[in-house]
This record gives sequence, C-alpha cells and structure tokens, in this order.
Amino acid sequence: MDTVEKVLDDWRRERPDLDPSPIGVFGRLRRVAELSRHELEGYLAPYGLTPKSFDVLANLRRGGPPYRKTPSELAESSLLSSGAMTGRLDSLEKAGLIRRSPHPGDRRVMFAELTPAGIELIDEVFALHLANEETLLEGLDRAAREEIAGALALLERTIQDAVAKREAEAVAARAPRPRRRPR
Repeated sequence: MDTVEKVLDDWRRERPDLDPSPIGVFGRLRRVAELSRHELEGYLAPYGLTPKSFDVLANLRRGGPPYRKTPSELAESSLLSSGAMTGRLDSLEKAGLIRRSPHPGDRRVMFAELTPAGIELIDEVFALHLANEETLLEGLDRAAREEIAGALALLERTIQDAVAKREAEAVAARAPRPRRRPR
C-alpha cells in the first residue's frame, strides 16, 4: 500500500460519511509533480540550468528562427508574469545564453533572443532531457501514455471549467440587483 492509499484508507476509517476519492487524484498529481520536478532539477543542475531557465530557453528554441520573443510573449506561453520573466532573462543574459535587442518598430519593447551558445546548450540538453523522460516512462507502452495524457488533458479542462464557473458565480453574486419600482 502506498502513501496515497494509506491516506485514503485513514480518511475512510475516520470519516466514513465523506468520499475522500479526490485525494486519490490530487494526491497522486502532487506526488508525480514533485517527483518529476525533483528529477528535472537534478538533471539540469550540471548544465547550470534550473527548470525555469530551461523553460525559457526551450520556449525560445521551439519558436523557430530567429529564436526571439518579447518578455510578454515568453510570459504568456509560460503562464508567468512578465515581472517573473525579467529575472529569468537577466540571469540567462548574464550567462551569455540570450541577448536582448530593441524592437525595430517600438523602442519600448525588447526582444529576448537565443545566442549561439544558448542554441547549442538547449539543443544538447533538450535531446538528453527527452531521452531521460523516455527512460522514466519506459514502463508504459504507447497506449498507456496516450491514455494518461488524454486523462490529464480532460482533468485540466474539467478544473478550468469548474474554476470559471465558480468565478462567474462570484461575479454574479456581487452584481447589484435591480430595484423594483413600486406600483
């Protein structure tokens, strides 16, 4: 019995009036996320990268030539704030992996662009990263991987829909009610 099953059994025993099954989903998601984060951090460290810096380099590289995006574009495709992106770009620039250049049409906008050293590093590390992830998933056949990916995509949409519904209900609850006119 693993930790998540133990937690579920404990809650079934202590609160038989409640269904603890969401813990089976979210508990495992958290454990898998933590395992994969820890694995990625350890894997990237010898290259002088963190998961966050790796994400920026990979984001620029997968965009294709000229491997350049604005900080806002990077933040949007990484689901981060532009403020958080600035710190990442600063350290990547200091390491010589990116350079910043002004937008030709708007001097207020700067581009972040991979340098040749950045391209070389992300190409090497990304290929090795995929091989490492392949090793981590070697116990799963193609059908199992597709089933898990599909289930996770469904879970993501379900959570997004639930959050959007809750937010819409909260907005509706705060909206002023029209006053009835006396007859």
